[in-house]
Amino acid sequence: MQEPLYLNDPYQTLGQSMHFMQRLERLYRILREQFEGVQRFALVLYNAEDGLLSTFVYESDEASPLLGYSVRLDDVPSLRALADKPALRVVNDMRWFRKQGLSAHSAALLSQGYRSSLTMPVFHDGGLLGFLFLNSQQPGYFSEQKIAYCNLWAHLVGQQLVREQDAVGRMQALVKFATDVSGRRSVETDAHVRRMAAYARMIARALQKQLQLSDAFIEYLALFAPLHDIGKIAIPDSILHKAGPLTADEFERMKSHVKVGRDIVDQALEHFSLGDMEHTDMLRNIVQFHHEKLNGSGYLGAEGDEVPLEARIIAVADILDALLNRRSYKDAWPQEKVFAELQKMAAHSELDQACVDAVLQQPQQVEEIQRRYPS
Repeated sequence: MQEPLYLNDPYQTLGQSMHFMQRLERLYRILREQFEGVQRFALVLYNAEDGLLSTFVYESDEASPLLGYSVRLDDVPSLRALADKPALRVVNDMRWFRKQGLSAHSAALLSQGYRSSLTMPVFHDGGLLGFLFLNSQQPGYFSEQKIAYCNLWAHLVGQQLVREQDAVGRMQALVKFATDVSGRRSVETDAHVRRMAAYARMIARALQKQLQLSDAFIEYLALFAPLHDIGKIAIPDSILHKAGPLTADEFERMKSHVKVGRDIVDQALEHFSLGDMEHTDMLRNIVQFHHEKLNGSGYLGAEGDEVPLEARIIAVADILDALLNRRSYKDAWPQEKVFAELQKMAAHSELDQACVDAVLQQPQQVEEIQRRYPS
């Protein structure tokens, strides 16, 4: 009678508590141990609102040739076809793409010596989340055996992405629920938070190379931007929507929303099992510090390096949108006047100059975001 075998299970560690990026790094290491020739793994996310694919996660021995890359899905027919008719696509000679019309994505990979690719669309509840890519520098690398293993592996990664997206979605749903139950449905309009996310991504993309920001940092920044004012559910409508200037006491009450918001985030992360969600510190910083000024004149008095980068970006995005659009206490300002005000605030060390420059250098992008999400 044969004795039972006890084999090492490299996937068992996924049951431990760890963040999304750690899970993906662990999974990629396991894949590389099985197939050393898989030399690149990448995930791109799809935004159904604007039809854009954006780089998100990248693992490779080489530097990413596509850092900060975005493209409309409709402009990449081969991926559009996979989204419309889901399939696992294997290309064992990537020079084939030259016959199909070489995209920037394929051209960049070919320039780094990649010759084989495996692509899988990732769906959840019938909606496209993005695409997963595996690449090798060896032509004809993906044999039938490798395809079978990589297919299962890719679906496991896809489930990790779904799990993470669900966690972020639960946090966003919690904010919506809290605002509905509290009667604060008009704390922030839907258009405002969508523009906020778009401005935050725009600013971060402009700073990406200079500050060496990861694609994941930028995507989480955009995901968390709409949650910046969650603490306003504790502020009375008489203050939130007051047409005239606030009294000293009213302003102190208004300022309290950043601390209330931080408390709400901390409680939500604990009580709704969201502690493993990636970049939770970023979310906390956005909620707590988005009204800080670099000269220390903000709500909490933080100054200089005490104000995290994510909060600096959100501060500029928030003020940009507030000035460009009508509020209960003001009419919308023209873009030229808004840009002048942002520059003035940066000169007074209230706003981060690099973040402001990122806005001033992209007036057409600002206009396009305003058109996309009108008030």
